[in-house]
Amino acid sequence: MYGDVHLTSRAALGLFPYTHFGVEMQGGGICENSPAGVRIVSLPDFARGDATRVRNPDATASERARAVERAASRIGERRYSLTANNCEHFANWCATGAAVSHQVIAFIAAFARMVFAAAVSLLAVSLARATLAE
Repeated sequence: MYGDVHLTSRAALGLFPYTHFGVEMQGGGICENSPAGVRIVSLPDFARGDATRVRNPDATASERARAVERAASRIGERRYSLTANNCEHFANWCATGAAVSHQVIAFIAAFARMVFAAAVSLLAVSLARATLAE
């Protein structure tokens, strides 16, 4: 239904899984934000042979209309950024007015945990070496 936020599974370089987002427009096309820009593609092109899921099935008619209006207002825009303006930012902004990417937030949190773990490991090695040197 127009105004639905569709999600489909993808893998960057065939290795790194992520979820791709788009907004269904009147007529059935999907408006997506990608490195090629904000554009309307067919549902089969969006899904690339995979199933899609709908994130906002309970949206009201006015919420759906607003999502389509927001999506249409950005067609042709070419300001894609993986961390600041990706497909999830775009679809969430269309649906809610808030440009948020939970995938980016999860990646940053995981990266921060890795950095913290590495720092703790380096500190432990340094302390162990200092203790052995005494």
